[in-house]
Amino acid sequence: MRKGFLLSCFVACSKYYVVKPLYFTLEQATEICDDFEDLIDTEFTYRSAPPIKLLIDHVAIAPFDKADKEVFVNSYTTSGDPVGALNNYAGDKYDVLILGQNANDPNDIIILDIRQYIEENNVAYNFPTED
Repeated sequence: MRKGFLLSCFVACSKYYVVKPLYFTLEQATEICDDFEDLIDTEFTYRSAPPIKLLIDHVAIAPFDKADKEVFVNSYTTSGDPVGALNNYAGDKYDVLILGQNANDPNDIIILDIRQYIEENNVAYNFPTED
């Protein structure tokens, strides 16, 4: 895998838009993953220059904080297991990531924030709120 591409995509894809909330509880992140599980094993074109066709492998819960998210991403790229990559996280702020691969080069792992996916694909979605 070309880690330079992974890291640049991770940085570029970790922008947060004016969509609230900024982070999720574990219960909220689980609900979001359940809501988007139909994306698994599908493909879509990521709007980059040039556009990249993405094959979606997982919609996964990840740590929200940048440093913890980087540890998660490194563990995921090594193991391919998002659940195992989250095992050592002890925090309480979560995010949801779409994890996939470049359809033209399966060695390139692509990681998109759920907010970015929703915005770029004009998905109408109401994030779960705390009860």
